[in-house]
Amino acid sequence: MHSMKTLFLGALLASHAGFAAAGDKRPFTSADLLSMKDIGGYSGGLALSPDGQSVAMQVQQPDFAARTYKLDWVIASVRDGTTLQVGEGGELLLNPSPMGRINGSRASAVAKWSPDGQWIAYRRKDQGHAQVWRSRADGSLQEQVTHNAADVLDFKWSDDGRAIEFTVARDRAMMARRDQEEGDKGWLLDDRFVPDDSKVPLWFPCTEDAWAIPQPESQKCTPTAWVVDVASKQERLDDGTATQATARPAGVSAERVIQKITPDASGKHVGWFENETPVENPGFGADLTLFADGKRCGAPECHGQLKSFWWHGDDVILLHREGHAYSELTLSAWRPGSRKVRRIYHIDGVIDSCDVRASQAVCLHETSTTSRKVVAISLRDGQVKTVFDPNPQLAEFQLGSVEKLQWHDAFGNPTFGHLVLPTDYQKGKRYPLVIVQYRSKGFLRGGVGEEYPIYPMAAAGFAVLSFDRPNDWQAMKKFDPKQTGKSEAKEWEDGYERKSALTALETIIDQLAERGIIDPSRVGLTGLSDGAETVEFALFNSNRFAATAHSGSWSPYIYHTSVNSWMRDFLYSMLQAKNTEELMERWKPMALAFNANKVSAPLLIQVADSEMIMSLPNYVALKDAGKPVEAYVFPGEYHIKWQPQHKLAVAERSIDWFNFWLSDKEDPAADKVEQYRRWRALRRVCAAHGEAHQCDGFSM
Repeated sequence: MHSMKTLFLGALLASHAGFAAAGDKRPFTSADLLSMKDIGGYSGGLALSPDGQSVAMQVQQPDFAARTYKLDWVIASVRDGTTLQVGEGGELLLNPSPMGRINGSRASAVAKWSPDGQWIAYRRKDQGHAQVWRSRADGSLQEQVTHNAADVLDFKWSDDGRAIEFTVARDRAMMARRDQEEGDKGWLLDDRFVPDDSKVPLWFPCTEDAWAIPQPESQKCTPTAWVVDVASKQERLDDGTATQATARPAGVSAERVIQKITPDASGKHVGWFENETPVENPGFGADLTLFADGKRCGAPECHGQLKSFWWHGDDVILLHREGHAYSELTLSAWRPGSRKVRRIYHIDGVIDSCDVRASQAVCLHETSTTSRKVVAISLRDGQVKTVFDPNPQLAEFQLGSVEKLQWHDAFGNPTFGHLVLPTDYQKGKRYPLVIVQYRSKGFLRGGVGEEYPIYPMAAAGFAVLSFDRPNDWQAMKKFDPKQTGKSEAKEWEDGYERKSALTALETIIDQLAERGIIDPSRVGLTGLSDGAETVEFALFNSNRFAATAHSGSWSPYIYHTSVNSWMRDFLYSMLQAKNTEELMERWKPMALAFNANKVSAPLLIQVADSEMIMSLPNYVALKDAGKPVEAYVFPGEYHIKWQPQHKLAVAERSIDWFNFWLSDKEDPAADKVEQYRRWRALRRVCAAHGEAHQCDGFSM
């Protein structure tokens, strides 16, 4: 049951954030949303000074005209919130993916303070090359520190602050030379090719990660360690005297699977997380227990989904997940040897990138209605103080009321979501519903990939459900990342993972219809990545959706372009198939391309050019089956789109799409005349196939 208490708490949070009265606020548009500044990249990042009095971060602001982001390094005072811009950030760094692909999400940009607190150092990319730069904390100087022939992967200050130890990937000139020499003779078609992404062989990431996809022999690479003197800028190969990684605690046997070994500043104490019922190489789903100085924390807060911990004097400050579907976070304090844990701060939202100094935790902080900002949380009483908010203008906008919903899928797995009502919501009126997938944590932007703007959709008259798809936590706690294919096999068996998400969606649609909030005949579904797979599965396994949109998805075609042998082995393992014929046969029940004739709603595809090929079989199958489908391809994009003008185009077209199919509305703008001509033709396609009732509820 969802009480008015939840709605009241949401309103209280909004008022505490300094929001003006609803009548004084402006509608929140897609352009407003996508113009917001962000801290530290897709997942965020910040760095606290050694004395705990200053925090450094990269502020990223979309630049639509330049088709990228403006990056600035900023230092804020923890005491009074004053800020100082200490350097420019160069070009945007994007996260890599396996096999040398680019993920598209903005890399977490995190500075590192010199031991004396006078400098911050960070990675900066210029003309495609990533090196270490530094800035004085007073903003008086910014300079490049490394000039290596290879890109810097990671770095840290030496203990005395006179040098920076860093690791690099392959020499860039060497890679270009080898590509040219081999290309002149023709590239050997081997595991380096990922045809969906590139027509030339890719260079696999240079990594020591044991979970990484095996590298082809011609590309075997581990990071190379270097040291640079920061005063002279002289670089040398690391001779082995650089600081070594923290060793396994004394007395802890190799059979015990431990993670996050962290000593305190004095070196007198050491703590770690341990999986007490281990599988080999436990993944993020394993239950962990906190240990410190050889003592086990027996309190309930110290066992389960633990995220991070920090030393504060003789205490350990612990951050862990709890609540329904582990959707809440708690910060606690434990003194080794004590039987009790003191709870400091609890949030139904996100705190991340924390560091602890001077009796406070400085963290990134988000809720469903407040965007990412820097806060200081008192370790004594849990009081929260805003240090830096990059988007104070958010208070000017009317976001609509937010209610957190909690329920289960048909298999008993817990899930949750956030329902955002239209800004002019009238009780008793049923609204069209748009569902945004597939995670709902922190500020409600637009789901994974930030493509489907939640609050602007609510401003356009939709009820919007930000959906966090269910996890099978019991299976995840046994997850072994070295056997990914076997883990995926359970999820793919009889469509288990897709059925889990779909049954959860159908359950909540019924609940919202019973409450009189939505019109169940006017429901739209969106998604990217895993969310796109749910959209496609729903298209031929459910009649609950009147319109859909996604950003490209898998099709069985991926097997035929999987030049890399690891990828083919993964597909065979995932589908428990022995040969190509069996693999295709087992994929058919879950593949849109093989079930296009069963599709029950129009589909809008807005896909990156690097993933267009994977989407073509589904698009062609729908076209030939006479189903309403339209597709757009965005140049220079990846799995997660990163260019601001593309994200805005996707967002605005999505609102037009759902307005057309769910509300029979058309934007009269002159530049959209052709768009609506095509969409009306798609509506006639439905009628011609006797399926008008499946496309929308409006007459032709």
